[in-house]
Amino acid sequence: MKRNRFLNVFSLLTIFLLVLTGCGQSSTTTSNENSGGEKEDNGGKPKVAVVLKGLDQEYFKLAEKGAKQAFKDFDVDGTFLAATTQTETEKIINILEDLINEDPDALVVMPSTEAAIPVLERYKEKNIPVLLIDTDLNWDGKTTYIGTDNYTAGQEAGKFLASKLSKGDEIAILEGVLGTDVSEERVKGVKDVMEEKGMKVVASQAADFDRVKAVTAMENILTANPDIKGIFTANDEMAMGALKAVKSRNLEIPIIGIDGTSDALESISNGGVTASVAQKPYDMGYKGVENALKAINGESVEKKIDSSIDVITKENASETLNQVKDILGK
Repeated sequence: MKRNRFLNVFSLLTIFLLVLTGCGQSSTTTSNENSGGEKEDNGGKPKVAVVLKGLDQEYFKLAEKGAKQAFKDFDVDGTFLAATTQTETEKIINILEDLINEDPDALVVMPSTEAAIPVLERYKEKNIPVLLIDTDLNWDGKTTYIGTDNYTAGQEAGKFLASKLSKGDEIAILEGVLGTDVSEERVKGVKDVMEEKGMKVVASQAADFDRVKAVTAMENILTANPDIKGIFTANDEMAMGALKAVKSRNLEIPIIGIDGTSDALESISNGGVTASVAQKPYDMGYKGVENALKAINGESVEKKIDSSIDVITKENASETLNQVKDILGK
């Protein structure tokens, strides 16, 4: 009896060890498959990284929505990263430096300044296509630039503002972040039109594309220049800030911004901000991913892709506002 009992126990132990060993082999196989390389991890999908210079304004959120929709539509293994605000130049560079170690198949980036060029060169050296959106750089290594011609956007804003003024009128300008091509090109476009039409730019001050800073800057400008008859701001956030400063003095001054964000569109509909030259950041993000896939597949990509602009006034602001709200899910 004792011998039979011993054999039964031995048999059970043997079966248990065999089962345990089998489970261990299965677990090891699964683990090896999971760590067998990036392409196996993501099912062979192309890896596209999208990096934006900020995420603190609706404009950037629209670009994010466009990129993420393209991730879904084109079945991409997408990565999305952004600095907190567009003034964090070093943050963007750090993000790009860390990301290059993950070897994406393509990079879609909205840079802040040309300080990003050295790290973008490293992507080029690794044969990773780099597509710029919104902000162009004077860099031959880019695959393409997708966005607005900011000089043209400034000109369109200037033309509309001039239509509300008379020759000899004084205007003020709120610039974005000093030294950035986006701000400088928009301001240059406006100034050239003002000179052509005979208006005087008597004040031009930076407010970092920020609404709160724009209030203070515009208050100072209005104090020093009480005869201001028109205002251009290099984005809609600053247009909203300028409007607050103007309303606090019970003034009626036409204000033209750029971007076409929902706050500005609603303000235009209600007779606040006069107009906005609307960009299409959603399209920039979407087309960035779409053309990144073309570059990955060796297809031809145009060196410059214009995402187009629209001048938004009270007549078409409501329709455009509904489109923006649909994109944002509001």
